[in-house]
Amino acid sequence: MKNLKRINSLFLAVILTVGMLSGCGSSNSENSNLENSNSESSGADTKESASASGGSSTAKGTKDNPFILGVSPMSGWYAWYGINGTGIFEDNGVYVDISFFPVYSDSLTAFYSGQVDGICIAGSDAIAPLNEGVEFKIVLVNDNSYGADGLVVQNGISSVKDLKGKTVTTEIGTLEHMFLLKILKENGMTIDDINFTNMTINDAGPAFIAGSVDAAVLWEPTLSTAIDAGGTLLYSTKEEPGLIPDTLAVRQEVLDSSSDAVQKIVNSWFAGVEKLKVKDKEFIGAICTGAELEYDDYMVMLDGVTIFDKAMNEETFKTGEDYAYLNYTLQKSAEFLLETNMITELPEDVSSILDDTYIKGQNND
Repeated sequence: MKNLKRINSLFLAVILTVGMLSGCGSSNSENSNLENSNSESSGADTKESASASGGSSTAKGTKDNPFILGVSPMSGWYAWYGINGTGIFEDNGVYVDISFFPVYSDSLTAFYSGQVDGICIAGSDAIAPLNEGVEFKIVLVNDNSYGADGLVVQNGISSVKDLKGKTVTTEIGTLEHMFLLKILKENGMTIDDINFTNMTINDAGPAFIAGSVDAAVLWEPTLSTAIDAGGTLLYSTKEEPGLIPDTLAVRQEVLDSSSDAVQKIVNSWFAGVEKLKVKDKEFIGAICTGAELEYDDYMVMLDGVTIFDKAMNEETFKTGEDYAYLNYTLQKSAEFLLETNMITELPEDVSSILDDTYIKGQNND
């Protein structure tokens, strides 16, 4: 794991709120942060392109200056490989380099420092940088977790209340941590009722399988691995739809200089989703090739998320009062982060980072 030491308060805040996805990746983990995983689409060196994104007024998304998209291990985000591998980006007239980050928090660092132009980010992880004044917008929802995150328990535990006094692990400050606290609260319990052990998911899964802990909150594919090893899924995000949205965020300077490219990228997502809906074998094959996954394994992972098409995006970007709506989800995430001292104050307006222009298609050429 790379050194996560940060040089200013922004990155300290990021550390507290990021979800460390290092434990749920493919064998791409040997790639460096800025290694280009789809050089065919651009013909340009990713590191050179990435450095050009910070402070450059040159339009992004061209062959000479591709849009750098940071992707981390998550079943919904892997769909970008299918979009790239089947030529959908090119069909829409935009050049994109996918930069794979085995360690999710490293991708956030690269995004906030201008080394990548856009990033796959969980909604709640956008709260701290919003407080810090980072200029960016969420322009698209890729998916919602629908079973891809869950509480797995050892034999003999049949209810959440059975966890009292038991050793339970997940990582502090992550979505899994938020999920655990919510589960406990709904069952009249707090973190003090369990023997909580802080571990990354990369460590929590093996610890659970080895029997070192009684329960763990995990995400895919670590979750399925723990279940296959004899664990019981006690609770999952199927019971909490909308709690964990995975999104695409883009730096404001890129939105200002390259709005057309961002529109084409969003259009490409929607085109890819249509292929995913019908289980297009070429599209899924490109995903598996890019993410270095077996077909059957990816299909299991895909069952744990709800992929968002254009209509679903238009609905979730509306203002609402439950987890079906982004504004509500971000507000509740901010309240959780404040309650657990992950941030020091609530943002003045969480919806200020939401931009529905692109999902509506108002920037089409």
